[in-house]
Amino acid sequence: MTNHPSGQQTTSDYDRATPTNINTRPSARFCHLPPDILYRIASKLPPKEFARTSVLSTEWVRGCMSSACPRLTFDVVAMCKCERKDLLYTHVRQFISEVNSVLQKHHGKVVETLQVEINFEDSILAPHIDTWLGFAAISGTKNLILDLNPERFREKDDLYVFPFQLFDRESISRLQHMRLCFISLNPPSQFKGFPNLRKLHLKTVKVKRKDLENVLSHCCTLEWLCIDRCRLDDELTVDSPLPRLLYLRVEFCLTKIRFNAVNLVTFEYQGYFIPIDLVQSFKLQSANINFFSNANFQRSFISLLNGLPSVQSLTLDVCSQRIEKQWFWDNPLKFTNLKHLQLLMLILSKDVDKVLYSLAFLMRATPLIEKLEVHFASSSLWFSEAGPSRRDLGNYKYVHLKHIWITGFRAAKGQLEFLLHVIENAPALEVLLVEIGEYPPRKMRLHFVEETMEIARTCIHPILSQNVTFDVKE
Repeated sequence: MTNHPSGQQTTSDYDRATPTNINTRPSARFCHLPPDILYRIASKLPPKEFARTSVLSTEWVRGCMSSACPRLTFDVVAMCKCERKDLLYTHVRQFISEVNSVLQKHHGKVVETLQVEINFEDSILAPHIDTWLGFAAISGTKNLILDLNPERFREKDDLYVFPFQLFDRESISRLQHMRLCFISLNPPSQFKGFPNLRKLHLKTVKVKRKDLENVLSHCCTLEWLCIDRCRLDDELTVDSPLPRLLYLRVEFCLTKIRFNAVNLVTFEYQGYFIPIDLVQSFKLQSANINFFSNANFQRSFISLLNGLPSVQSLTLDVCSQRIEKQWFWDNPLKFTNLKHLQLLMLILSKDVDKVLYSLAFLMRATPLIEKLEVHFASSSLWFSEAGPSRRDLGNYKYVHLKHIWITGFRAAKGQLEFLLHVIENAPALEVLLVEIGEYPPRKMRLHFVEETMEIARTCIHPILSQNVTFDVKE
């Protein structure tokens, strides 16, 4: 079956095991298939299964390897063997020369992935990047990664301008994965998005709000989207359905978010407080929210009640939070599906008297909650006597609550009263874990920790059901 360099003809194990019949039609062999068909078959196989095909025919494997669509990665740090901060003009010239040489060798071939990583510090790179993207357009590239973020980033207007004119409808439709960094996007007015794009990562990208909304509105197959530190400074509203979007992350670039993503599973946000509207995401399983810069805790939580009503697991971290004293117990807003709530709370000294009310308000907005985590960070909480009593809250049952994990416990009245309130109103409670934390300095730590642990044990343990697993530790 296979012609070897020695000229001897051998028979594979597969051929020896197959009876021959001179009256039957000659059977087709894998190695006789055209190279592009070989690659299509091989690309569907997992790596281990592909390796096993060598049993069938060495020519089959060799044909696939020779015709396989290459994945070309050009990283200036790896190629020039120096740190990114130490790159010189000579390194850039060397990088350009080597990239051009490799692409020339692959001229006329299909290239599945093209990845270029280099600092865009000088406009000398622009025409060369244009050439490389032109190569991607005619080479059937599916995955395009263009990371041009400079080592010493600063506010610059000379971002690389993406050359939409080099891509026709066919090359645009082949793109499935794009990561663009330090790019300016200015699509033509007739541009209709990327119809088969599944994953899009935009980092430090300059784009107009309307252009971005138009592009995303036409990415109907999009499954994964990250918008990171893009120069938008405006709200982003995508009302066109994105039925396949499963993951969405936004960092430091918008004033409001609204998406029509009914099947969204995971949402992550990091940045200043903004309104978030994902009310149509009924299948949202997880949301991780990190608000920066002195945000109002109550306002932040109510905003999420409005924008993420269907989320099942929520992590909320409000940096330098401000807690109001007045809480509205008759608030009609609820997290209708929330079962796991994780709070990261930095309590300022002026807010130590508001811990009980703030936590109780949050609990009443989560009627189906099963697991609660509260991670405190504050030196002001140590043995603080400030704040109301749990008797002021009235009775409210948390019938589904099973697991509580508290860290940063300092035996503050608000912390202790909250725990006692929940224990008395959580009939299904199974596990209560309390951790003291690492503050204050080590020379005072042992005395403070021992006293705090004793308070937790003597106040909490007596009222716990025998079915509850209870542990207090550092």
